[in-house]
Amino acid sequence: MRLELIMPDICEDKEYRFHLAKTAPSGKRPLDALAKSDDEWLRWQLYRGTAKERFTKDLIVTFAQISGERFLFGGIFEIKSRESKQYRVELIDRYSELIGRLVLKVHGENKRATVFKPSYVCSNSVIAGMYEHKFKGEPFSSFEKINHSFSAIELIVKNDLNDWRAALSSVNGIYLLSDEKTGKHYVGSAYGSEGIWGRWKSYVHNYHGNNEELVVLFTDKSATYFEKYFKFSILEILPFTSPKEEVIAKEVLWKRKLFSREYGYNGN
Repeated sequence: MRLELIMPDICEDKEYRFHLAKTAPSGKRPLDALAKSDDEWLRWQLYRGTAKERFTKDLIVTFAQISGERFLFGGIFEIKSRESKQYRVELIDRYSELIGRLVLKVHGENKRATVFKPSYVCSNSVIAGMYEHKFKGEPFSSFEKINHSFSAIELIVKNDLNDWRAALSSVNGIYLLSDEKTGKHYVGSAYGSEGIWGRWKSYVHNYHGNNEELVVLFTDKSATYFEKYFKFSILEILPFTSPKEEVIAKEVLWKRKLFSREYGYNGN
């Protein structure tokens, strides 16, 4: 199905520009911003550009990259002012029932650009699907594929995504926090009533999880540092019935393998 069947006015009206927001080189994902809050997503529309006007028209049809050629509809914004270094934009009530639900596959040859005329997008795209409910975070796939930013895990925990909670709370295990700026690691273990979900929930709520070295880092660098540089992954999954002593022994082994005491954030 082509986009003009659902949004015929947009495909025919030259007063629009499409913004296909793509994952930044730093790894920051527009999809997380769209799912997190209206304010977070609005900030992706403010950049004006330096050499020339980024948006030459006042109506912006926005999409957030899911992966590759797949994009999720983020609503239509109107530029209210161009008087500063950033646009002042406002979400308008047009096709709002499709926000976070309509998935578009864009297969044109221009892979790097993010701003397009309606004619290009409408002639080089198809509707790839429609979510029943507004997107609140990516679905859980597997433990070994987890290599997520702090912001992504924050979104998953705060939206209490059922599939993630069910998977992570059903196992004990050894997890890894990685600081992308310094390369330092923190190896942690989970063996409580909520398994790994319970431990990661504590990081989302206070950033440091009450770990001594991370508390020092948080005090020195603030929450923004964790949001920008920290990633979560899992080193080893253990049965939920594993005794605490076995889990801790595995944690010690991983600390030795990764030298996270000598060169990372593990203080003991």
